[in-house]
Amino acid sequence: MEVLIAFSTFITVTLVMYGLLHQPANEAMDARLGGLRYTRPAREALPDPDAAFTARVVKPLIRGVSRRMNGVLPSSMTERLEGRIAQAGMKIKPGQFIVVVAVLVGVVPILATFYMASVAGATGQKLLITYVVAAGFGLMGPKVWLDGKVSRRQKEIWRALPDAFDLITASVEAGLGIDAAFTRVVEKVKGPFGDELGRTMREITMGRSRRDALLDMTDRTGVPELRSLINAIVQAESMGISIGGVIRVQTGVIRTKRKQRAEEQAFKAPIKMVFPLVFFIFPSIMMVIGGPAIIQMKDAF
Repeated sequence: MEVLIAFSTFITVTLVMYGLLHQPANEAMDARLGGLRYTRPAREALPDPDAAFTARVVKPLIRGVSRRMNGVLPSSMTERLEGRIAQAGMKIKPGQFIVVVAVLVGVVPILATFYMASVAGATGQKLLITYVVAAGFGLMGPKVWLDGKVSRRQKEIWRALPDAFDLITASVEAGLGIDAAFTRVVEKVKGPFGDELGRTMREITMGRSRRDALLDMTDRTGVPELRSLINAIVQAESMGISIGGVIRVQTGVIRTKRKQRAEEQAFKAPIKMVFPLVFFIFPSIMMVIGGPAIIQMKDAF
């Protein structure tokens, strides 16, 4: 057990210290290529000594470690993880997520192994299996949780699309511009889609092109139906086609897909009911029906 604890502690400390001490090479390289004298970025101001412990120690430590981890991680991994975090609607950096994973991989196996050794009295091979399983849980648990959060948020956005774009269609046909129609949806629709559309409208107000802002919203959500709608709107605007008619057609397609998905779930329901019937309901029925007969046979013999 001591060896497992030492190994887990070594991995955690190594990852954290490497993230803290590693200096990204591109900063010094950019300074040399630009012919400028490299100067370190100014350090953040010291926190208020009267603030809480989390504000003085924990939060600055997490920010520093996550900043270093962002410099250590490969760019492809950082972009992919940042996209999943954005689709989940979270406000953390990829480095912070990696730090959480590293802490779980280091702490969860130690706690599980200590519990098995002290309470359950396990030794040898059982402790090793416990350590490996707990390490796998600490490594894969955050990913499974993040994927579940992304899936739930995408489902909420997908359910809000038909009603929201019906409102956009009615607003456009009533004479409002596309930006005013989107603003009306932001006021009326609540939830993840309303939040994302509100962010998009703020970006457009600040001077970003409508096309780039809308396409960026599709990347942040990751919903295929929303991507199709936005692409149709962008193409209709560039070609001078009536946006209201295009949105109506695309909204009808989404409603048809939602109906087909509901029918698919209904067809899957009998198959999903087989397992509860076999493992829970049938044994209870057999006990109720056969129990008195077994008691009578026992008394007879």
